Amino acid sequence: MFLRLPVLDPPAGWEERVLARVDSPAAPARRLPARWTWALAAAFLLVAAVVILRRPPEERLALRQEVIPAASGRRADSAVVGDRLGLRASPGGAAHAELRVYRGERELVLRCPGDPRCRAAGGAIEAELTLTSRGSYRALVLAAGAPLAAPAGSLDEDARAARALGGRVEVGPAVDVE
Repeated sequence: MFLRLPVLDPPAGWEERVLARVDSPAAPARRLPARWTWALAAAFLLVAAVVILRRPPEERLALRQEVIPAASGRRADSAVVGDRLGLRASPGGAAHAELRVYRGERELVLRCPGDPRCRAAGGAIEAELTLTSRGSYRALVLAAGAPLAAPAGSLDEDARAARALGGRVEVGPAVDVE
C-alpha cells in the first residue's frame, strides 16, 4: 500500500524556517491578571477553611482515677484496704464503651455499665470502688464502634479483643493497696 504513494519533495526553505523558529525566543506565556490570581487564592483558602472547620474534633479516650482515703487525716503514700477508688472514663465519642477494673490483672472486680456502683454522667462513665483486698488494682476503658466482647479473663486479653474490633484502649496506672 505504501509503495503506491507518490514521492513528494519537501517545500523549499523548510530547514531554514525550522531552525529560525528553534533559535528565536518563545513568546512569553500569558498570565492571569493579578485580580484573578488573588480571587482564585481567596476561593481556595475559603474552601480549605470550610473543610477544616466542619470536621468535628476527634474526642479523646480518657481515664481519670483518684484514691479517696477512708480515714480523714491519714497520711500514707499508698492506698490501704478500705480506701475507695474514684473513676471517670470518657469514651471519646465511641458508640460502645466499658470501664473495667482488675485486681492482679486477672480478677475482674468492676465492669461498667451494668454494675450498681456505676453511673452515666454527661457522656462519661463514673464509678466508685471500695478497695477491699490487698493487691494491685488497674482500671481500663475500652471503646469501639461495635459491641465489645465479654471479659476474657485478663486485662491484656480484654484489651487485645477490643483492639481486634478496631477499638481503642486506655489503661490507668496501677493502684497498689497495702
